[in-house]
Amino acid sequence: MKIIDINGNPMENPDLSLGWLEDKTQTIHHDAVAGVEEVSHYETLAEYPNGGKDVQKVVDVPGVEAKDAWDEEEQVRVYHLYTAEELAAQAEAKKKAEEAAAAEAKKKAELEAVPGRIDALEVANDDIVLMMADMIGG
Repeated sequence: MKIIDINGNPMENPDLSLGWLEDKTQTIHHDAVAGVEEVSHYETLAEYPNGGKDVQKVVDVPGVEAKDAWDEEEQVRVYHLYTAEELAAQAEAKKKAEEAAAAEAKKKAELEAVPGRIDALEVANDDIVLMMADMIGG
């Protein structure tokens, strides 16, 4: 599919970080063509003693078939640049998404550490129980 800018100029590989594409239908008008008959003449290439000739047809004006005017519709993608405000909003949204991802990663790391911390607390609790039993005389 053809990509054009807002002025109708063709583009290749637009930078989608700086703009966006819109699907549109473009109408291309073709004017009527008046028919023209071919104009030609013959040139002699060789003449023979018996009166024969080798000739070649030379076209001076090529013939053109008459055509009515017609319109053609073509699917195109129009490239629009983002405004400064849109670019700032995108940067802010990206920053917030990165902060949220970092917070989520921190929370996940903390949750993954919980089983080990519980095991350590259980061992410490068992040690305290044993020390208290020894102090009481158990």
